Amino acid sequence: MKRISASHPRRRLLCHALMLAGLAGAASVHAQTYQAPTLSGPGTIGYDAEGVPLVRGRTDNDTAFLQGWAHARDRFFQMDFNRRGASGTVAELVGPAALANDVQTRTMGLRRAAQKTWPALSDDTRGWLKAYADGVNHWLRNNPLPPEYGALEITRVPEWTPVDTLVIGKALAFQLSFDLDIEQTLRFAAYQQAGAVAGFDAAALYFGDTHRIAPPDDRVSVPGFMTGATVAGDDVHKLAGQALNPIEPISAETVAMAQALQEKLAGVELLGYSLGRKEGLIGSNEWAVSGQHTASGKALVANDPHLALDLPSVFITHHIQSTDPRHGGQPMDAVGVSLPGVPGIIQGCNQRICWGTTTNSLDVTDVFQERFQVNTLGLPYATLHNGQAEPVQWVVQSFFVNNIGDGQPDNVSRDNSIGYLNGGITVIVPRRNHGPVVQISGDQGLSVAFAGWGATFELESFRRINSARNLEEFQSALNYFDFGSQNFIYGDVDGNIGYFVTGEAPIRDDLQNMQAPDGGIPPWFIRDSQRRHDWLPMRNRQPAQALPFEVLPPSELPHAINPASGYLANANNDPSGYSLDNNALNQLRPGGGIHFIDKGGASAYRIGRIDRELQRLIASGRKITADDMKQLQANNQSMDAELVLPHLLNAWNNAGAGGAWANLAAFRNDARMSEAIARLSAWNYSTPTGIPQGFDPGDNPNALPQPSQSEIDASVAATLWATWRSAAVRSTIDATLQRVGLGAALPGAGDAYAGLKFQLDYFDTLGGRGVSGLNFFQVDGAPTSAAARDYVLLKALKDSLDALASPAYAAAFGGSTSLSDYRWGRLHRIVFDHPLGGPFNLPGANPYGFSHLSPELPGIPRPGGYEVVDASGHGIRNQGSNGFTFGSGPARRFVGEMSTPIKAWQVIPGGQSGVLGSPLYASQLGRWLTNQYQTLAVSASAAAPQVTTEIRFSP
Repeated sequence: MKRISASHPRRRLLCHALMLAGLAGAASVHAQTYQAPTLSGPGTIGYDAEGVPLVRGRTDNDTAFLQGWAHARDRFFQMDFNRRGASGTVAELVGPAALANDVQTRTMGLRRAAQKTWPALSDDTRGWLKAYADGVNHWLRNNPLPPEYGALEITRVPEWTPVDTLVIGKALAFQLSFDLDIEQTLRFAAYQQAGAVAGFDAAALYFGDTHRIAPPDDRVSVPGFMTGATVAGDDVHKLAGQALNPIEPISAETVAMAQALQEKLAGVELLGYSLGRKEGLIGSNEWAVSGQHTASGKALVANDPHLALDLPSVFITHHIQSTDPRHGGQPMDAVGVSLPGVPGIIQGCNQRICWGTTTNSLDVTDVFQERFQVNTLGLPYATLHNGQAEPVQWVVQSFFVNNIGDGQPDNVSRDNSIGYLNGGITVIVPRRNHGPVVQISGDQGLSVAFAGWGATFELESFRRINSARNLEEFQSALNYFDFGSQNFIYGDVDGNIGYFVTGEAPIRDDLQNMQAPDGGIPPWFIRDSQRRHDWLPMRNRQPAQALPFEVLPPSELPHAINPASGYLANANNDPSGYSLDNNALNQLRPGGGIHFIDKGGASAYRIGRIDRELQRLIASGRKITADDMKQLQANNQSMDAELVLPHLLNAWNNAGAGGAWANLAAFRNDARMSEAIARLSAWNYSTPTGIPQGFDPGDNPNALPQPSQSEIDASVAATLWATWRSAAVRSTIDATLQRVGLGAALPGAGDAYAGLKFQLDYFDTLGGRGVSGLNFFQVDGAPTSAAARDYVLLKALKDSLDALASPAYAAAFGGSTSLSDYRWGRLHRIVFDHPLGGPFNLPGANPYGFSHLSPELPGIPRPGGYEVVDASGHGIRNQGSNGFTFGSGPARRFVGEMSTPIKAWQVIPGGQSGVLGSPLYASQLGRWLTNQYQTLAVSASAAAPQVTTEIRFSP
């Protein structure tokens, strides 16, 4: 959701006002009894020393009321900011700087979708959400607002409503599943244009060399789940572009509209990520190991979801209990993380099961080029479909802004600057699941079909999971998980483990009935409303289905229960292997039609490391423990280095071979090159910080130790690898595309790196020329293609060494030419950002004891890097002292042992409280930074003795 730029004058005003106002307004709660007339009986909230509440009510609704109160107490500003961000009303809070964000968010219409969901819910679920809202509002009526509001000159806020809860849930699912097809379309159009001029096959270059569907490693979650591929050609030349009909040239009109939309959405935080989802992909890790391989004989479950590492943290830990008789005589007793603003536990355990999630890239979004009938004002009043006019709907939007700085509290006024074609009126296309028109150009435009635009029931799914007693009840609950597709990992005290892909995947007319994209236009490019690209109307309703279109049945979504291997794992990778042949459109459904999940191409390095480590542990014969799972979550070894570094070392060896080309052999005379190769050759692929200010796994966060020599050596190697990788991508994939006029249409860095690895792995077959015939290792005067390849790889290392000693890295390394100074922790750092910045950030001007490495090197040094298990990725092409920082990673680390009672451990990146000044604002951050955990009391009876403060509520 929208953040104000650090340099923006509004942010400086806010920070200055906050410092003047002080933090004395931080909320506090004393042990006492509150009257709550809407409760059906007495209830309590008991807090332990970590600030984790034990919420106990007589009914589910009473528990929801108490959880709403507890969420508001600790996280109300976060809740308010997030509901506004998802609803398109942030400007009413922070002023005109957020207005552009509001316009585009309102056009998309997550709040419209939440409003549709509310009446579609059962009476019972509406009562549950209403009770939660009552709890939030009870807190609001009896407590001062958090300190952020003083600087914003706000003294009152709208009451919480059930739709606010629904829109927050919608927003999280949206961010994990919405995938606009704009950037892919623009890039392929550029390839087509350049290919026509330079004489290369655009589809071969795009699908075969630079935007490969096949992942760079071949580990999958459920091998062999789907069969029936219809593939022709050898392993190298299996291209989606060759399996399709030839893709027709993308028109100038389509390109112009896509470019206009891209520019409009690029600065919108909720939407900008969806322009190119694979770049900086939000992800997660999860795995389960059955009792046959564990020391306890009980299953182990691990999960760490990767989201933005902001403040307050995305999640908050809660323990909820209800003695409602609907739970079959067993109280609902669940613990884990919840989403502030939403009742229930989103990831966690009850007394019989534990579950976690990772994002699945199920393709549930299509962009359509529409033909309109327009009125004299240029507004569409109908779309043309198969020659027939179909009426559209109009939604009139009004925008308001907070006028900060005039000293008048609550001075919010209407902004009349938004024209009706620029957001003042949203045009809805019923055929697109009531999706919006996002770009209008004369009588044409772009609309968006998305699975989340209508009524959906994810919160119902989580509510049922919270009280599920066995595998059957858990699977039944998953039927309600409609969009925001997730990979669920499962374990229970009965000894079961399971993995399930959830979500409703729409079936496209052409893929089902023609078994090839109409016009050769795959679903990840802008589709044509005049072709057979529509989603098929529903004919076969699936259990608890919400989407009013035909969808894949649950049996065709990858899943596994108690596999023979004794383990299951997913890290946002291809779950079934459909993409391994570089073709996402040749898997056949059992009854006919193409079985389409996603366009593939996701990075596979995290699952590559996880799968290898689990197999290693199992093969060792030593029984696996919870500590092994924690160590695996802390793993920061670079899997890509293990797979790609041998190519660089091979080039070095070739340079020293007799008869080597003189220009290549000259690298062997460079002492720094020799030292760099020696360091990389001895490297174990780990990425420690190598500096005393760094927070490495197992460190005491309150007394950081000096790094060992082995840590320093690995740290230097990590720096050398990261900078070489950047230089190698730029000197191969990027340089080649620039030579053919595609410098403005470079692939995302992850795609580019996968393309480089493909060229290296298949060099003996392709000779460096790629499937397209373009030479990716072009060096004038090279006697052979192999010599050219080796020269390019070694020249990238020399260039990176020169850069490390240059002014670009002076803030980190001071111009040093000594490799031992190139410690990774001086580059790889993190800042935990708050929406208002300033003293709310960590590190920041606050009393929590975390410091920037230096004024020129902001952030806290951490190990990790690109696609390591302990997620801490940075851009592959990045350079310079501040080019390797990161801002996303594990929003929760969890390990559970399915014993009776269940044992569990967890940590979040921050603390329970979102109120600056509270000792719980960052109380867990030191442990999170050093990969340590807090023990979770899974049962209410075990949590009760840890309560230090209890708040009682009576009707």
